[in-house]
Amino acid sequence: MTANNSIQAEGGCLCGAIRYRISGVVTESGYCHCRTCQRQSGAPVVAWFALAPDDFAYLTGKPAVFRASDHAGREFCNQCGTYIVFREDDPAQTISVNTATLDDPALSPPVFHIYCESRIGWFETQDALPRHARAKTA
Repeated sequence: MTANNSIQAEGGCLCGAIRYRISGVVTESGYCHCRTCQRQSGAPVVAWFALAPDDFAYLTGKPAVFRASDHAGREFCNQCGTYIVFREDDPAQTISVNTATLDDPALSPPVFHIYCESRIGWFETQDALPRHARAKTA
């Protein structure tokens, strides 16, 4: 699966309290190395993919929301802490789903890296994907 391909899948949190379904076109799929993602996930990098908000629906559970910025919320399970999505306040924007929460994360492999200026020095992926110091530009 690469960007601009259709995906139909389900996923959820570690404890199973939250389940979701996606059905739509993946517009982007990447790795984020920003400090906010690192701190929020407790990992050196977060793999994510984006699609239209209408293509994402919770099946069970209701996530808690943490606002780490003034334009979006990060939705997570309030029981086990699993980070599920990054949702922009602007409904015209995409929703970014944490790839590792898919039942089959192989369905949406990353195709680029963003915020590499914040990459932790001891962590490096062994791929030849494009790297961007900050956000990806068109």
